[in-house]
Amino acid sequence: MLDLSNVKLKNIALHKVGNKVQDEPLSLGEYELQLEEDSAAHKGIMEYFLKPFKDGGKYHFWDESEDVNVNEMYGFAKRLFANPFDEFVLQSQNMAKHLYRTSTHPKIKGGDFFVAYLEDCIVDGDVVDAIGLFKSENKERFLKVSEKDQGMFGVAQEEGVNIKKLDKGCLIIKSEEEKGYKVLLKDSPRKSVEAQYWKESFLALTPRQDSFYHTQNYLNICKGFVEEVFNEDHNVDKPDQMDLLNRSLKYFAEKDEFNAIEFENEVIEEPKVIDAFTDYREEYQERFELPVYPEFNIDPMAVKRSKKDFKSVLKLDQKIQISVSGNEHNIEKGYDPEKEMNYYIVYYSEEES
Repeated sequence: MLDLSNVKLKNIALHKVGNKVQDEPLSLGEYELQLEEDSAAHKGIMEYFLKPFKDGGKYHFWDESEDVNVNEMYGFAKRLFANPFDEFVLQSQNMAKHLYRTSTHPKIKGGDFFVAYLEDCIVDGDVVDAIGLFKSENKERFLKVSEKDQGMFGVAQEEGVNIKKLDKGCLIIKSEEEKGYKVLLKDSPRKSVEAQYWKESFLALTPRQDSFYHTQNYLNICKGFVEEVFNEDHNVDKPDQMDLLNRSLKYFAEKDEFNAIEFENEVIEEPKVIDAFTDYREEYQERFELPVYPEFNIDPMAVKRSKKDFKSVLKLDQKIQISVSGNEHNIEKGYDPEKEMNYYIVYYSEEES
C-alpha cells in the first residue's frame, strides 16, 4: 500500500546536471531551496514530485559484487538517513555528482535535478521517511500575460517545467536497509538506452522479490508463451490464443494464492500444451535470469496493471475489430476460396441492444 497524501517536505535542494560526454556543465546548489508551506510553489512542486508514483513493484539497490554497500547511491542515502539535518546538502551534491558521472550516453538530456527529504510516507502500512530524487529534462514554452497598467497588457514567451510531466524520479524508502532499501521508481514506457540509464547506471536497481514481482513475472510468462509458442505459426487461431490469455487473467484475478500445478490443470488443461508451457517457462527463466516460483501470494495491483497488456481484440484489416472477453469457442475461423478471404463466424443466443 502506498499513501503519499500527507507527506511533509522537510528539505529540498536543486542542482543543474548536464550531459558529461557533451561537455555540458555540472552546477551544484550550495544551499537548500526555501519554499513557504501552503504556497502555490510548494503545492505545485509536491504535486510534480509525488503524483506519478503509484502502488506497485518496488526495487532494491544492488551491486554486482553482491555487497550492497558498494553501491554509491546506497551509501549516500544511508548517510543522509542517518543525519538528514547536517548531511542533506552534502549528500544531495554527492548524488548530483554521481548522476553527472553516469550521464555518459550522448542522447541523455541535461536538466534540473531535485533532491528532497520527505516525512510521513505510508508504504506497506509503515509511516517512514523517504529521499526523493527527481529530474526534469524537458522544458515547455508558454505565454505569460501581465497587466502593466490599467487597460494595458503585455505578453511574453517563457519556458518552464510542466508539473504534470515528471521525466524521471524515484523514492528511496527508509525501510529494509540491510537489503538495499525499498525503492519506488517512476515508470517509463520507453526502453531506450537514454531512458534506462536512470534505473540501471545511476541507481543500479534490481526488482524486489515480493508478491507483485512474482505475480507480474508469471503473467509475463503467460503472455510470452501465447506470443511465441501458442500462436498461429503452430496452428493456433487467434480466438484460442485470447481464450488462454483470458482464462489466465481470470485465474489470477479470482485467486489469492498461486499454485503452478493447479494453474496448469485449471487453465491450460491439455497435456501437450502443459508440456510446451513448462518448457517455455524454464527457457524464459534462463533467458531473463529470473526466479520463477511454483507458489506465491497473488498481488491484485500486478493483475490490474497486466490487463492492458492482455489483448482481447481481433483486428481485421482496417476499421474492423471484434472484442473477445469470453466464449471463444463460439467463434469459428474459415477461408472462402472464391473470395480469397478469411472469415470468422460468431455464434450467439441473444443480442443485447
